[in-house]
Amino acid sequence: MNSRIPASIVILLVLFCLGSLTVVCITAGVLWQNTLRPSPTPLSLASTVAVSPLLATPVSTPTPSDTTEVAPSPSPTRPISAEDAAILRQMEEIERQVAALRGLALLQPVQRRLMNAEELRQHVEENFLKDYSAEEARQDAQVLSVFGLLNSDYDLYSLYLDLYSEQVAGFYDSETKEMYVVQGGTFGGMERSTYAHEFTHALQDQHYNLREGLKVNPDYCKEDSEYCAAVQALIEGDASLTEQYWLYQHGTAQDRRDIEAFYASYSSPVLDAAPSFLREDFAFPYREGVDFVLTLFQKNGYPAIDAAFANPPVSTEMILHPEKYPDDRPVTVSLPPVETLLNRPVEELDRGVMGEWYTYLILAHGLQENWRIADELARQAAAGWEGDAYAVFWDETANQPVMGLLTEWESERDAGEFRQAFTAYARLRWGEADQQDLERGWLWQETADGVVFFQQRGNQTLWLIVPREADLSLLKPAGW
Repeated sequence: MNSRIPASIVILLVLFCLGSLTVVCITAGVLWQNTLRPSPTPLSLASTVAVSPLLATPVSTPTPSDTTEVAPSPSPTRPISAEDAAILRQMEEIERQVAALRGLALLQPVQRRLMNAEELRQHVEENFLKDYSAEEARQDAQVLSVFGLLNSDYDLYSLYLDLYSEQVAGFYDSETKEMYVVQGGTFGGMERSTYAHEFTHALQDQHYNLREGLKVNPDYCKEDSEYCAAVQALIEGDASLTEQYWLYQHGTAQDRRDIEAFYASYSSPVLDAAPSFLREDFAFPYREGVDFVLTLFQKNGYPAIDAAFANPPVSTEMILHPEKYPDDRPVTVSLPPVETLLNRPVEELDRGVMGEWYTYLILAHGLQENWRIADELARQAAAGWEGDAYAVFWDETANQPVMGLLTEWESERDAGEFRQAFTAYARLRWGEADQQDLERGWLWQETADGVVFFQQRGNQTLWLIVPREADLSLLKPAGW
């Protein structure tokens, strides 16, 4: 679903690690995890910003190996304090440790940069959001409101700006190949573990080329946001696993005390006030991503994760069900040409693939709490997803949306499970249907959103929202 992340900044969702802090324990070859607290360790694909000169020196200490020579670190371009020099030495040590744990040598220098909170917010406005306008944010909110996830007038632009400023602890820029650390006055356990996470991204980028090789760039992600959501989960799951592996292997008792103290006083008012589905979506690359890479790791350690970078997952279904990776690929689904069938001008707002993850979010994390069905029921209903296509238009004449979502399920039984879950959700959102019929479908004739129609045919389901009932016969695919 393109509007899951605004198209212009689709790659920036990985700025957040709002899922679980996963403590990875490895003993005698056995790996398991305990879910604890939220962890704001981020990745971003950003661009250059004016920052303080501290640590503005290249990272250039490849991990020693049988075939790699260690290049000396270049001298800083200006004098630095003894305290800064000590931080620099810590960073270099963490780099060596992470590269050794991850099994990937540093191939070329990476610039380090520090920025304070003010510089970070300026950077967010000038770089992260430079290709995402307030008008695009307004349109995204309009699309998300059709699916019951946001109010149509919700200020997404301000939310992203405030969230990025609140949550970012550090990031790696895969475009400029620079590492940024948001300066908080210390370089304790939280900063050290964050650095381990971000340095993992530098190694990933050098070995797998995040923007071009893995196609995590705005243009490709606009075309295939489902693929990008899956690859982001691989990228962040790997970095989060490595961060916690580093903490287990090399973190000090003081590091752990620092992290514990951080969370004891941690607050995130912007995040806490964000819509439910966004909080879940921000967490997805980290929480579900860690689960996915742990499954790979348990099979064959980091070589299995490296193999996934060479053959990346292509759907959120694969992330949610690692046993379906890599062979269970989504089917291609096509919608009728809505804009021509209606015989009146409509403006296209969005089109794409919803995916299993967003299918679940619609059912379990709608705008109104009293619309949401039980989490386990929503997960089970979405789990049989096989492929879909959706499109959203705006009908200026009626001043209402036109939406179609055609989903193919793995079996007729899976389609039936979704039908039961969806109609339960729909009753909570729109009340009792005016028509309830397995053959003719479910119909809500007068809602705040327009005329709503839902039907199952074999292993497919169709969801339509249109301004008037006569539009339904025009938009239904052949045979419905």
